[in-house]
Parts: sequence; C-alpha cells; structure tokens
Amino acid sequence: MPIPFVLVCDLLDECHRLCIANKPNTQAVVDWFARHRGRLDAHDTDLAALLSTLLPEKRTDRVYCIKAPTLEKIIGRALMLGSSRIAELALYKQPGQCTDLADCAERILNTTPNPTCNEKLRVSVEEIDEVLHSLASRIKWSSPSIRKSQAALTPRGRCDLEDVYRRLTACEAKWFTRLVLKDYQPLILDSQLVYRCCDSTLPLILKAQDDFATAIQTLQSAKGNMLPNSTRSTSRRDQILAVIKPKLGVKVGRQNWFKGRSIKHCLDMGHGRMSVEQKIDGEYCQIHVDLTSGEPQVQIFSKSGKDSTEDRHKLHGVIIKSLGLGTSTCNVRKGCILEGELVVHNDVENKILPFHKIRNHVTRRGRLMDVDLDSPPRSYENLMIVYYDILLHDDQSLLGIRHSERFKILQKTIDCERGRAELVKRTLVDFHRPTAASELRKAFASVITDKGEGLVLKPDDPYFNFQADNGRNSGLCIKLKKEYIGNFGDVGDFAVVGAGFNPTKAKSYRIPNLQWTIFYLGCLNNKEEVKRWNAKPEFTVISAVELTEPLLKTFISHCNPVSVQLHKNDATKLHIPKGIEANTALTAVFQNPAVFDLRCFSFDKPGNMGFWTLRFPAVSKIHFDRDYSDAVTFDELQEMAKVARATPDLEDSQENLQWIAKLEGADPRGRAVDAVSQLTATTIPTPSPCSSRPPLSPIMQRQKSRSPEVVRAYRMSQKSVDMSTASLTTPPPSSPAEEEARTPKRGSKRKCPTSFSPTAAPALQTHLLMTTRLSPIVATKKLRKPLDDVDANVLQQSATPNSSFAEDDVTDHCVGLTKSPPLIHETQENEALGTPDEGSNPTKSDIRCTPITISSDETSQATDISPKVKNGCKFAAKECHLFKHTILLASRALGPSSERTTLLDDHGASEFATSLDDWLQENNYGATLGNKSPRIIILVDTVDKASETKLVLAEVERARKELPRKTRGWIAVYDWRMLEHLKVMEDQNTKKKYYDGFHDPWRRWYCGIV
Repeated sequence: MPIPFVLVCDLLDECHRLCIANKPNTQAVVDWFARHRGRLDAHDTDLAALLSTLLPEKRTDRVYCIKAPTLEKIIGRALMLGSSRIAELALYKQPGQCTDLADCAERILNTTPNPTCNEKLRVSVEEIDEVLHSLASRIKWSSPSIRKSQAALTPRGRCDLEDVYRRLTACEAKWFTRLVLKDYQPLILDSQLVYRCCDSTLPLILKAQDDFATAIQTLQSAKGNMLPNSTRSTSRRDQILAVIKPKLGVKVGRQNWFKGRSIKHCLDMGHGRMSVEQKIDGEYCQIHVDLTSGEPQVQIFSKSGKDSTEDRHKLHGVIIKSLGLGTSTCNVRKGCILEGELVVHNDVENKILPFHKIRNHVTRRGRLMDVDLDSPPRSYENLMIVYYDILLHDDQSLLGIRHSERFKILQKTIDCERGRAELVKRTLVDFHRPTAASELRKAFASVITDKGEGLVLKPDDPYFNFQADNGRNSGLCIKLKKEYIGNFGDVGDFAVVGAGFNPTKAKSYRIPNLQWTIFYLGCLNNKEEVKRWNAKPEFTVISAVELTEPLLKTFISHCNPVSVQLHKNDATKLHIPKGIEANTALTAVFQNPAVFDLRCFSFDKPGNMGFWTLRFPAVSKIHFDRDYSDAVTFDELQEMAKVARATPDLEDSQENLQWIAKLEGADPRGRAVDAVSQLTATTIPTPSPCSSRPPLSPIMQRQKSRSPEVVRAYRMSQKSVDMSTASLTTPPPSSPAEEEARTPKRGSKRKCPTSFSPTAAPALQTHLLMTTRLSPIVATKKLRKPLDDVDANVLQQSATPNSSFAEDDVTDHCVGLTKSPPLIHETQENEALGTPDEGSNPTKSDIRCTPITISSDETSQATDISPKVKNGCKFAAKECHLFKHTILLASRALGPSSERTTLLDDHGASEFATSLDDWLQENNYGATLGNKSPRIIILVDTVDKASETKLVLAEVERARKELPRKTRGWIAVYDWRMLEHLKVMEDQNTKKKYYDGFHDPWRRWYCGIV
C-alpha cells in the first residue's frame, strides 16, 4: 500500500515545530507510527523507501551531485518562475534572512500553489524514492550496486524532479527540497527510535546487515518462516534473532564508540580484561571476501558505508595474499568479513606514513583527487592493511563471540607480512586490578611519545550481543587520544580573518539576524613588518571553523568586528588556497581580525593545500584582549607541525616520563586515579587535601564496577588472614638518624615522604607464608578484622611503625592470587603478538609499606652472612641502596635475563654466585638470623615466573616454619625489576624519577618476606 508523501510531511512538520521549541519529538514519532500502523504493516508497503525518506543521511550509497544553487534552478524551471519570483527564491542566500531554499520554495507555492491533483495522482513515498534512486544511478560517485540498477529502471533524470515539484503542495515542496539536499537541519530524527517503531527487531537486524532493503527483506523472510512453525515456548523475537547473521556484500554496522576523557574516565567505563590496541591513523576498511563463486570476490566498505571496492583496487592483491588463498595454509573456505585500517607503508624507513599520503595511492572513481601540490608517490611506498577483527568466518557469524576468541581466529586466518598485512599491536590490561591505571597510563604515554594517534580500548565482549537485557547490544569501545584530555590539544591563538554564511546551518542556531556561520583562520606572513613599520598584514588562510551557539553569541555581542565583502577588502591581503575545506565560501573579510584560542587533534596536509594545517580544529575560547599580531604566524605553525609529527629515532624515556606525569595530573582534581591505592596510610603527601576519614580499599571504592568474583575473593581472603598463623608483617621503624632527617619541622601540616628500605622487616614474632608478590597477606599485632568491622579509628589503632600497612592495600593483593589465577592465555597472546610489556602485564600487583631503613647498629648485631655486594655501584658507589646486602637468586623462579645480569653488575653485585638453594643449605635456612635481620634480599620473577615463584617461596616458608621464632629472622623478597627502578633512583643523570606511579622502587616491586 503506497504511503502518501503528505503523511511523512505531517510528521516532519510536527517534529520540526517541537525542535524549534526545544522539546523532544519521541512521542510524536511513536504516535505517528501507531496512527498509520495498518498502512505500514501492509504486505506491499515499501518500508525501505519510508526509511530512506525519514533518514536521508543514511543513504550514503546514493549521490545526487545536487546542491542548493543547482536545485534552485531546477525549482525555477519546474514552477516556471519569472525573474522577480526567481529573485524571491534566491533570498535564502542573503545573511540575516534565517531561511533556506526549502522555506523560499514553500513561500512561493503558498502564494501561487500548484493546481490541485487527483488523489490518485498525489505523490507517494515510493515514487519519490524511485525518482531519487534513478537519479543516483546515473552518478558515478554512487555505489556500484546503485549504478548497476540503472538498466532495470525507467530512464529518468533531473527532469523528473521538475515533474515532482509541479505536483507538490507548499509543505511537500519544502520537505522534498530538504530530502534532495539530504539535510533536515535543525531537525534530527532518532534513527534507533524510527527503526523500533517499524519493528522491535529491526534495530538488531540492521546492526548485522546495515542496508535498509536487505534488513527488511531478512525481517519479512523471518516472519514468513515463523508463522507455520511458531510455538508458545519460543518468542517471536528469539526466532527472528536466531536467523540474524552477517551477509557477504552487505556492510555490518559499527559498534558504539566513546571518547575517553582521562585515565580515570576510561577505567570507569571499562570492565574486566580490556584489549588495549594502538589506534591506526588510516582509512577504515570492512573487507568482504566471497569464495563461493570460485574466484575470490573482494568487496571493501568505508566507515561511512560507501562501497570503496573500486577505489581501493590496489589493496585486493594484498588481501588475497594475506588470507593465503590458493595455498594449503588457507583457513577460509567459503568467505569471511574482516575489519582493518588502510595505511601507506614506507619500506625504506619501515614505518607507517601520515594520513595525507593515502590520497596519492587511492583513487576516487578512477581519479586521484587533490594531489596537485603533493609530491608523487615513491616506489618504496605501498598500501598496507592492519587487521584488528573478524566478523564472519565460513558462514559462521562471529558477532556473538568474545573479542579474545575472535582475535584467535583472526591470528589463524591472516598470514602476516611486514609492510603489507599485519595484525594490530595490542596488549591486555585487567581493569579489575589495582595496577590497571599505571599500565594504561604507561601504554598511552608510550604511544604519545612515538607520535601515535592514540589507543583503542575494547572489552572482552561480543561484537554485538543480541540477547542483552540492558538494551546495550554492542560492546563499550573507547577511543583515547591525548586531545580528548584536558588542554592537551591546545595549539595556540589564531587570527580570524573572515567568515562565510550557510543558510542551512544558520537555521540550527537560535540567533536572529545571523550574518556568519563559518569563520576562517589566518596566519600572518609578515609579522615583523607589521609590528615594526605598520605594514599591511598578509594572511594565509589555513582552516575554517564553526562556533557553538554560546560562543557565537559571545562573538556577536562582544567582538562583532567590522566586515567588508571580499572583493572590496583593502585592509588586509589574503592568500586563500583552493584546497580549503568548508561548506561555504569566504565572503566577508574582517578589517580588524579577532583572536580565537584553538585546539586540534593533530596536523595534516589537506589536498591542494601544500602546507601543514590544523586537523579537526575547534575553538575553546575567544580572546578580547589580544591583537592578531600576537597570534601564531605561518612559519610558527609549520614548525609546530613538524615537531609534532616528527617520530623520534630512539625511545625518549624522559619525554615518556613527562607524559606519564601529565596524564596523572589530568585525572579529576589533578590527582591520579590510582594515587589513593598507592599512597593510602603512608606518610607521602598527595596533590590534593586528604579526607579526614580513612579511605576504603580501592576494591570497595569501585565495587560497583567490579565483578562478583573479585568481591567474593576479597571477602574470602579476609577470612584466610584471620585463620592463618603465617602472616605478612610490616617493616620496622627507620634508624634514628634517618628518622630525624625525615621528620618535618614543627608546624608542618604534612609529613615528608621517605624512602623504603629493601630489607624493611618487623620486630614481631610472627612471620609470613609469602607465596608470591601477587598475593601478599598482611598481619598486625592483632588479628585482622573483617572489612565490615573496620571503623574510622582503624588508622589510629595501628599508627605504630610496626603496623603501618594500609588494609586497603592488602585487599587488592589478596585477590590477586587467592582467587584469580595468572592470565596465562593473555600472556601467550602478548608473546605471540611480539608485544610483551613488563610494565603493563595484567598479572602484576604491588605492596606499599611505610618507608623504613635499618640502622647500622642493628645491622652490626646481625649474623654476617656472605656473599656481600661489592661497593662498585657505578651510580651511587657506597651510597648504593644495595651496599652490604646479601643478594639471593631464586633460580627456579628466574628465567635467563641478560638485562638482570647487567643491572646487578652496574650496582656492583656482579659476584652473586650463591643461589638461594645453596645459601639455604649452607646456612641452615637462616636459622640464626635473629630478630634483627641482616640485609638479605631474594630476587624472583613475578611477571614471567608467577607460578614458579609461588612454589619456591612456599617451599622456603615450609622449611623455615619449623625453625625457632626467636632466631630465624626474616628474608625480604623482591621482583628483580626493582634493579631497573633502583637505577633510575640512584642515577643523577636521570632527572625525572618515575616508578610506575609509586614513590620508590621498593614499593613498586616489593613482594613480601619469608
């Protein structure tokens, strides 16, 4: 049953009225669909045509090559207007009219309406859709599927648009004009609401098959097959969802993406194990490979949904080779759908080139666009695809499979080749662990230092979860760029040299008599001449920006500079490159340019520009007290871009540390999100004032975002503390001399931070079964209370140095091993990808203790046990923190490492021949160490040898448990990576001291004592 176009116009008019009144239109849309339900559910109703009419911006496959000036001429011919009426039709071009071409057409037809048509001759939605489809089929910029349908359609052209206009009412002409221009602004209909009103399952089908006609055909086919076999036990929705899967040749919808505004914001949005991937600065590709016809058929969709197969034909061979088609190793039999990023690779320098290089290798319908000022492509530059997901494999939908499993299949499917086809670099971070913030921060800082675009964080969830009860059908994926955070994207002040007017955009502002909608930024070419001799300023126009409504109102009320038409300008000289990207031309020139404070994502070289300019610029504020001569000059902009885009030849650890510090300060209130868990109940000051109330553990602070298993493991670990006789004790007080040096003067409101000694130990009789640094258990003089019984006096009760471990620190680590086994699978994935990261391993944890050192008097009373570290430290000589310490290597809990050997030698500990096992045998497991311990350290590997560390330390503890308590003493346990951070601490040439968010190496890599 055809749908009269006038019914759709009634809905659009009502929604537009509500939009102008700043009211929601949800109920209006729901009521309209309910009112016409019978007509919409008819078997011959073309729902795809209705959706194309209500949501024209979704039809990216249709290109009409018609803009307002061209459509204005078509309307004039269709309505046979005279010169005065044509002038009236063109009033929308004049600033301040607050009308667009559609309003002008409506005004003319209200004055002289078309002859009334018979009801049968009224224009229908289906007829309009056919006219527009036919029009798009003649345009080469339309998708191949649209162009192929031209032969089956009646020959039509722009003359058919004129025929339609002669049969429309004034209201219909207004909305038809906006439909052809694909712009209903300021009205924006909620696409998901429209889909649900058509059918409750249509939004889910469109996620798997992002094409109106195909999705509706799938829906109707599912309904037809369901009728004779429907049962009460299976709901209609479940039966329809059972047949939803991707289809080769039809684009799969994209997941929901969110912007991460800080490390804390990412941690709040994410959950569980997150895949942290390097964001590739390229063009999105959804690749469909069909093998059912014998020869491989490759089809590529862009992010907008357009079919870009023809444009990216140079990539086809790379795709076929990466899949191993025609070889015995090929893992694809019927077909697959892959996701990846198209980039240009430099084979000589072995790196990915900037985004703007792509246009020299990718044609647009057979033509290279906007390359007049570009250098020609080099022979060593080649197209490359970086894969990161797979959605369909041999007719099996992978949309409901977890991300980790999809990536496994992707690894088996793709044959990587350097510079041609690779898998995205990724690592796994468990957001449930207390070290997640530090790991994510380090990964992000590393990407920034390498001049990368950013990070992509993906949960280990299905691509689409059609069975979700919370209404969220796709995983919560996060894009993290430094420009999203705070003021990291600020680039400086720029002069505003001119403006343009877009009547359609003007309607989206609620500002009467608006003159400008887009503003052009310029950079001075002759700053010295202007300042010294008051010369005529010469500007190069570098970009165009739009303002938000509040900023635009501020600009009009406070700046409102004097403007003249471009051809009448004699106050400034403007160089306007033809490659400037804007939807309207520069028509007004400001005689005294204003100054905008701008931010951008990076720098780019748009086509036909020939120089670096801002990429995605946005105005953050307007300066009323600054002159354009103080703004960024053209040369300064080019230098800024070169510095920002230059990739360091070697890793710059100092710059990396600086970015880590900046990211810590970018969290809310300038305080790192993990600062509470790192510093709780210590004497270290924090950037912001501390609450007088004792902080809860990080797990309980973020319990809502934690899984039930983690919370349950925490409670069980609390019980194990009370029941165990072996417990982790805290280090003894510092030596008097050091304590005096660290004690703040009277009147100081904060306690000064101290450094943690490697062999800090308790004076208590109790000792520890310390299985691994991942699972420390705290003991104080009293048995631990359950968390529910902890009150505000807990810190006061345990204020002595012997019990200064914060309970909230312990809870994180009790969970670490007691209930959460090491993520062996993820570690194997990291190794397979070649991206091991010691600092970001999700199995890491840490213990923070009150900083303690042992006095020389105490040490002299202890048993002197060799071997001792030599005093040949190249960083601190005898001041080395390892001076006169006994180093024991747990060989079974340590893998081979040249780095560890080098670090020990640098610290003067090259002769450490005695292993842990030999030392224990020779010294009767340390039976005579005494209450006052000598400086003994056991080094283990809790990253790569977590399970071995657990077994070794458990054996040592069992053996030492039988020794007399008064004489057996204790032995400190550290991860060997403490040596690297100790090097950072002692090396005077390293100005930036950073220990993964901790205040010294001892806290970072402390495992406990046995």
